[in-house]
Amino acid sequence: MKCSEISLSIIMPVYNEQENIMFAIEQTMLECKNFKKAELIVINDGSNDDTNKKLIDLSIKYPNLIVLKNHRNIGIAKSLRYGFLKVLNDYILFNSADLPLDPKEICNIIEQKFPFDLLVLERKDFSGISNWRRFVSVFNRIILHIMFPIALLDIADCNYTFIIRKDVLKKVFPGSISSNFIEAEIILRAKYLKYNVKTIETKYNRRKFSRKHFGKLRNIMYSLRDIIIFRIYSILIILGIRK
Repeated sequence: MKCSEISLSIIMPVYNEQENIMFAIEQTMLECKNFKKAELIVINDGSNDDTNKKLIDLSIKYPNLIVLKNHRNIGIAKSLRYGFLKVLNDYILFNSADLPLDPKEICNIIEQKFPFDLLVLERKDFSGISNWRRFVSVFNRIILHIMFPIALLDIADCNYTFIIRKDVLKKVFPGSISSNFIEAEIILRAKYLKYNVKTIETKYNRRKFSRKHFGKLRNIMYSLRDIIIFRIYSILIILGIRK
């Protein structure tokens, strides 16, 4: 199926992204033109710089830009769940304001792997990532594959991004509050429910401006808690006690 026949919602949680936000939205909007219908939902997660002012100006220029605002910083996971509830289109993707996924790649990725229920995008490399973030990513990947070895046997990277059908997302809606586990939870739920989950490797774009808000110790602790809770839940699924 061609992108011109697909409707897409892109979610972008942002926090203090005044250096990145204009470029990110302009590049994303250029890609949106390739789709039958597209919207960009930006969740301003309690920014205290000029991010909100720039978003207001951009929303006037782009009618299909929807700006949501958290009055305080609640984190990526909760912001994503908020955005998931607001989407209108058939397929959903999320990206960050520093555009780790180049918007120009989106259409090609979808057409290359269509059809799918959930398409997991995996980074070809981690160039440009700080040593701390690399450690957190590798640590998280190891823990996930220890806890869910069979479900994640064919998936190496659960912490980049994915594209999912809206009706499938409703069935696998996450409960995690950890930015390090929310994607993995959605992937795992989809695998347990035997949806058509595919993977594709894609280039990772390094951040150009400001710093990434990721890898804080509290997020790691939240992630470990969410992983343990979901591991118990997955055992109940396997035993047929839960669906």
